[in-house]
Amino acid sequence: MADLAITSMGLSGKVEVLPLEVNRDGDSYTLDTVNELSIKYPNTNFTLILGSDAVKSIGQWHKSTELLQKVKVLVINRPGSAPSDFDEVNIKALDISSTKVRKSISERENVSNLLPAKVVTFVREYGLYGSR
Repeated sequence: MADLAITSMGLSGKVEVLPLEVNRDGDSYTLDTVNELSIKYPNTNFTLILGSDAVKSIGQWHKSTELLQKVKVLVINRPGSAPSDFDEVNIKALDISSTKVRKSISERENVSNLLPAKVVTFVREYGLYGSR
């Protein structure tokens, strides 16, 4: 639930964050989310946006073949990443991942240059990721 709140804080008002996976009982898979979104938004084409690190394991995801039939995949390349079999966007991006950000928070490093101020405040206030 904290990740959902943090994501909502860091996005503009033009993006809708839905708590589908948070509200689901038991295991939650990307395919389940796509199926639910397809019902909520019929006749919509969905694109799964992944970092080049995450796309490496997509073949091991739950029912990945079915998932890949239902969504387009767009890969955001990190600096120095190898090409993938999917459409790619090369952007000038920070060489940082959410894992590295969480690790920096847990080690009480300054992350104000990586996250919006209200997200940093929220994380510290609630002691998320070992920030206390």
